[in-house]
Amino acid sequence: MNRVHVMVCLTVAVAFLFAGCGKSGEMKKLEAGLNTEVMQKHDDLMKAVSGLNATADQITALLAQHDSLAQLFPKEVVGHETTDLVAAKEKLAAAKEAMMTWMKGFRPYDPTAKHEEVMAQLQKTKDDLAGISGQFDEALAAAKTAVENHTAFAAGLAAKIPKKK
Repeated sequence: MNRVHVMVCLTVAVAFLFAGCGKSGEMKKLEAGLNTEVMQKHDDLMKAVSGLNATADQITALLAQHDSLAQLFPKEVVGHETTDLVAAKEKLAAAKEAMMTWMKGFRPYDPTAKHEEVMAQLQKTKDDLAGISGQFDEALAAAKTAVENHTAFAAGLAAKIPKKK
């Protein structure tokens, strides 16, 4: 009887030990909150990708317009380069590619993993997305500046086109 009693007590103690090893409510709350931040940032960046595409399309149109104006006004266009437009378009493409590369390597939140691992992974993901967001901002700022410069230049040349009556 003594052996059975010891075995039952030992089994109950082991069961309590394993039951107590799970994540606390606070840990789960921290993980869920950080995961929500990560997913919100992801969603925001995915929406911003369409803005990158639209800006790249705008730059393509400006490059074509520049070529047309160069044919009409070769002397006036001399010295006015499109390298800033091309560089801005490359930055936009690089920012979009950074997002797509990140998405290929993305691992969703695993609530069953160890708390420390989950928090480290989510924080790294958050930091990666912040870097990509900065790349988006930089690319869009360069594009905005280039578009404004070339739009103003094109408007000045367009004013020189004689109006038909």
